[in-house]
Amino acid sequence: MVILAVLLSVGGVAAQDDKKMKMDGMDMMAMMQKSPHHSMMMAHRQNVLTFAKTLRDMAKDGKLENTELARNAFAEIKRSAEKMDEIQKDHMSKMDPKMMEKMKPMMEKMQTEKAAMKEDILSLEKALQANAPDAREVERHAAALVERMEKMKMPEMKMDMKDKKKM
Repeated sequence: MVILAVLLSVGGVAAQDDKKMKMDGMDMMAMMQKSPHHSMMMAHRQNVLTFAKTLRDMAKDGKLENTELARNAFAEIKRSAEKMDEIQKDHMSKMDPKMMEKMKPMMEKMQTEKAAMKEDILSLEKALQANAPDAREVERHAAALVERMEKMKMPEMKMDMKDKKKM
């Protein structure tokens, strides 16, 4: 009887810890969204998106009328992407190891997305380095970057956290 009582009480405590851990995921997301690091990352993400859309639109119809302006738009994309990296690294360096462990699945997804974004940026850079950039190539790479940046919105990340909560 005593063993059964101990097992039931330990099971109850474990269930409470599991529930608390799931709640922490949502609390963690809310806390992250209020942080200055997150605000700055989202501002730079918006810059990348805005300049990528501008570049995509500049190259529409197979014409790139002003190569210098296109290169300036790209420079802003690259600068904002680099700032996003700096902010993330700074934020990660200050993060509690327990929190980092909880966020590991989300961080792995972010790393994958970041690598793909860097590939889009490198392809765009390569296209714009030509003496006479191919407008269709610039448009294609800028459109890919726009699509990727639009996927990086926070509602999808919230959805991921809700899905994990159900587990």
